[in-house]
Amino acid sequence: MLFNSYSFLFCFLPLLVLAAHMGKRLGTQWPAGVLLVFSLVFYGLAGSGFLLMLIGLVAVNCWIGHQLARPDGEIAQATRGRLDRKGALVLTLVLNLLPLVWFKYSGFLAQNLSLLLGTHLDIGSVGLPLGISFYTFIQIAWIMGVYQRKFQPPGLFRHVLFSSFFPYVISGPIVRYEQMGPQFDAFEGPDADGMAKGLSLFSMGLAKKIIMADSLAVYANYVFNAADGGLPLTGGEAWLGSLAYTFQLYFDFSGYTDMALGLGLMLGLKLPENFDSPYKSTGIVDFWRRWHITLGVWLRDFLYIPLGGNRAGKLKQYRNLFLTMFIGGIWHGAGWTFMIWGALHGLMLAINHYFRALIKGRPIETILRTLPFRCLFIFITFLLINGCWVVFRATTLEGAMRIYGAMVAGGNTDPELVRTAAEGLTGWAAWVATYLPNGYFQGWTPFVLLGASLLICWFLPNSRQMFNPHPKETPTRFLWKPSTVWATCLALLVFASLILASRKSTFLYFQF
Repeated sequence: MLFNSYSFLFCFLPLLVLAAHMGKRLGTQWPAGVLLVFSLVFYGLAGSGFLLMLIGLVAVNCWIGHQLARPDGEIAQATRGRLDRKGALVLTLVLNLLPLVWFKYSGFLAQNLSLLLGTHLDIGSVGLPLGISFYTFIQIAWIMGVYQRKFQPPGLFRHVLFSSFFPYVISGPIVRYEQMGPQFDAFEGPDADGMAKGLSLFSMGLAKKIIMADSLAVYANYVFNAADGGLPLTGGEAWLGSLAYTFQLYFDFSGYTDMALGLGLMLGLKLPENFDSPYKSTGIVDFWRRWHITLGVWLRDFLYIPLGGNRAGKLKQYRNLFLTMFIGGIWHGAGWTFMIWGALHGLMLAINHYFRALIKGRPIETILRTLPFRCLFIFITFLLINGCWVVFRATTLEGAMRIYGAMVAGGNTDPELVRTAAEGLTGWAAWVATYLPNGYFQGWTPFVLLGASLLICWFLPNSRQMFNPHPKETPTRFLWKPSTVWATCLALLVFASLILASRKSTFLYFQF
């Protein structure tokens, strides 16, 4: 069941809100119980077997967490010296990662072992449990927090609720217990202000997903499917297709996050921010502070810092940055394309850190902070990110290379189409003709969508600035407030979204 489905919007969500309000009147424990029941039902609708696996993993983690919280030496004493505290931690991390490795990477590993050994390994289709990457990372962060004695592990009921809360367990944000545990402990249910603000934020996320992301997906799919299938492309189509996917992914994941945060507010909880205008970034370092913020923080805390961070000199810092992003690429999916995407971001992060260290404290640093240079860096960073999204989206390396070839040379196209387009032209005019769209971008709709995407991402405030601005920020003229204007605009967006919601779609990050 998707957040943008009719069954969720007209059945699940109203029943949840009604039950939460009724639970609030019955006592302090009832609202949390309502959240737990609805979360388990929501996840169970994706598959009862996967729900049992999630509950089993969470229960095992809860038991081990209580063992890790015991005084030093008691674990070794209880296991007759076979395990100390660190050994128990390692065992728990392995137990959490094994399901992820099996369900997500076993097919890819079997395929490549078959090629390497010249044999055929067939493990069948194991399927991918909904949100397994996200709830695995959430569990690892929880176990590490207990191990580092940042908090005392809660009881099984509270831990299951924290681990299965449906707004974030499916596709993020990747929350920490330090962020959500105190809220669950003090949870009293929804209130009127949270309902108004949360419903508004949810509506905006719904519009991002259905009106923008799903509409852009049509044109992105045309181009990438053609490239994967070996069909001809012009340079213009390659560029427009890559831009369509770049904005599709942004509106899809940003829209999901707005909906998740909005659901949290409607129920009386505040989830962590996950996006902060990432396409306004002035560099790759800045990008990873704005894009999928909770993932970037998780990678920093549980990969980059344990690898050594910046503690052993610049060269090892750059190595650690590369390895962190390479592993981050593998987390996104089992395939060479994701590894290359992670490696590209790791390389760009290392170069960006080197450049920042090179100019730090020098007069040129002040010059490069001026508006013209900032605009230039935003444009360059956007082009680099757009280029990396090509290999991220392509299902084959051959398809990615066809798009790159067309973007650079405009030559990945049918010679007959080139001849027809360039007939009567010579020199530069004939070369430019090979870049013009010839079949996948007809009419004005795709260009309006791309123009609107540029306007929204570069020139308008983001959801956080509208709904939850920082105290030191200048309030935007688009600041949310319960008013007739906001209600009318959001009602029109929801109406348009509901008309288009019948189109078949899913959230892109569900596959990760």
